Amino acid sequence: MKYCVIGEKLTHSMSPQIHKAYFDYYNMNCSYGIQQIPMQEMLSDCKDTLLAYDGFNVTVPYKEKVIKYLVGVSEEARSIGAVNTVVNNDGQLYGYNTDPYGFESLLKVNSVKITGSDFVILGSGGACKSVRYILNKRGARSVVVATRDEEKGKSDGYISYEALKECNANVLVNTTPVGMYPNIDGCPVSDDIIARFDTVVDIVYNPVYTKLLQSAVKLGKKAVGGLYMLVAQAMKSQEIWNNKIPDEDLTKSVYNSLMKEYFVKNGGNLYLTGIMSCGKTVKGKKVAKKLGWEFVDADKYIEEISGATIAQMFEKGEEYFRRWESKAMYMLSQRKNLVVATGGGAILKDVNVSAMKLSGMIVLIERDIDDIVANVNTDTRPLLKDGAEKLRKIYEERKERYYGTCDVAVKSHEYDMYKTVNDIVKVIL
Repeated sequence: MKYCVIGEKLTHSMSPQIHKAYFDYYNMNCSYGIQQIPMQEMLSDCKDTLLAYDGFNVTVPYKEKVIKYLVGVSEEARSIGAVNTVVNNDGQLYGYNTDPYGFESLLKVNSVKITGSDFVILGSGGACKSVRYILNKRGARSVVVATRDEEKGKSDGYISYEALKECNANVLVNTTPVGMYPNIDGCPVSDDIIARFDTVVDIVYNPVYTKLLQSAVKLGKKAVGGLYMLVAQAMKSQEIWNNKIPDEDLTKSVYNSLMKEYFVKNGGNLYLTGIMSCGKTVKGKKVAKKLGWEFVDADKYIEEISGATIAQMFEKGEEYFRRWESKAMYMLSQRKNLVVATGGGAILKDVNVSAMKLSGMIVLIERDIDDIVANVNTDTRPLLKDGAEKLRKIYEERKERYYGTCDVAVKSHEYDMYKTVNDIVKVIL
């Protein structure tokens, strides 16, 4: 079987890599390539080129233009008015749109609720239509589109960017190309707009950590990047072509692989998470030395930037400390090639997880809780003032969160530090 992605310029497409991973996973004898089609050929006649494939993906600027070559389109493609996946059935081309599935998967994996939530979408182009379609279909309470197009701005459900200053909603979604490589310094809205939302989603995936998302994290908001959407929509294409329901573990594995490759190329951090006294600091220092990176103990860094000890901050309440912790995580996310030993509770706040995921890989250090409780020093742990057994309760309360937020979990081999360190290094190299 032979597949490809068609477009006008496809020099940086990740699609071949994603689909090859699918074929390898299912041991399928298939190929996936790139087919660049000049605009003039697309507008005149390129049907013979299209029919040479068993199926193909479609990217901008051809998602609407390809429809004239199709004998039929799916319900979602018809509603959106665009196609990104085509299957060849005995010379008959049928079109689908998997972007709504990809966006829904992105929200699901990042625990962003659709039903009953209020959304504002930036941009009124093709990507907006896919996002708006699935949000309405899945029961969003309200969906408003902000556009700079004056004609569209007169339509129901559309507002101007100026009107965003009066807008309050749960989630802000950017579907514009503002901030996308190579113009990475662009941000579609100002901080005073971002501050009005709880969660900010940017479907741009290159760079992973856009200026919009950086501003969101700085303001204490949950921030979600778009790369997972790209992978998920590709997996949905494979379901259409080969009748195999996308494996969520495969989707996450391909996503992690792409993130790892991105951070190796562009610079990224390693964040070590886990319950206090699991060994993040000892192992982190050795990992940093092996990589030739800088090691940062997050708690000590918080003390440096705040001018107070952890104990002094906890005297003002745990939330006071957590605010400083979030500020520290944002500041560290602006740097590269760090190994960061995070505090045991760093993963409790969504904004901290966003800062880590968008600037590097999160590694959970697994160590037996009984061993930790038996050996933990409670003298310097404000949360353990009532004794070491409190740690077991804390661990049970946070366990699901530890595993749910990490990219990779690494077993702590207490009698083989070399193996543990190497397992961590492999996450980023």
